[in-house]
Amino acid sequence: MLIQILEEYKTRTEYRLLNNFCNYEMVNINALKKGTLVLSGILLNKMKKEEINTLNLWLENNSNQLILLPAWGEINLSNYFTTSVDIKVKKTESFFNGIPINYGIEAVVKDKMFCENGKNFGINYRNNLSSGLITVVTLPLLDYKMMDFHDEFKIYFDKLIQNIDCVKEILEENDDEIDIDNVHVFLIILSSAKVQLKNVMASIIFKYFGARYEEELLVRKYKELVSGEYINDEKLTDKGMRVVKEKNLRAFINVIKERKEKENDDGWS
Repeated sequence: MLIQILEEYKTRTEYRLLNNFCNYEMVNINALKKGTLVLSGILLNKMKKEEINTLNLWLENNSNQLILLPAWGEINLSNYFTTSVDIKVKKTESFFNGIPINYGIEAVVKDKMFCENGKNFGINYRNNLSSGLITVVTLPLLDYKMMDFHDEFKIYFDKLIQNIDCVKEILEENDDEIDIDNVHVFLIILSSAKVQLKNVMASIIFKYFGARYEEELLVRKYKELVSGEYINDEKLTDKGMRVVKEKNLRAFINVIKERKEKENDDGWS
């Protein structure tokens, strides 16, 4: 697995310490290669919008992994990356296996690492099956003041890299599963109620749920439901119907149907 750092920041202390853990290649952000990019989280605030866009484009490949490590400042990563949940890095005063921690992670995700006393200091997040992996860690793995923990840090860092090595195997085993979020739920409700969505998803979602989303996001979420076999030929499959049952959506679907019928009777479209 190729590990990369951004050449522009090669003189940072974190990267000099990274050399103790692994071999890496310095690259320009416009020449990122397939593999893993290690980036200090605090640098996101210093990067240009075009550079953030380039990172997001690179993360559209599910073979790529972005590892975000300290140094940190308080930040919501959903402001920088395409995510369906907030991923917040916030100040804390905690310990993990005796290691002092200054920042924790608040995010509703399944894949958590380095947890202690109900606090998370590491997560893996993938926006969908076709997107890359974002690994967020607040353990001070590259802090020169923590050299007493070098051996432990090397083990923890290796664990981060190993996560991406098994990604394809995991995806193959779970290639029909997605994390159902609120947008997916809205689309499932509307599909079950037989509301026409083509080319007008954003206006329909706002009309029935009062929520505003970009059309591009909604199209992507709908495609996820189709590729995950929750929807087929604009109708819910058995798998989609299971979501309706598990999340008790029938009452919502009936409300949408009744409103749709009333609008049709009144001559609305």
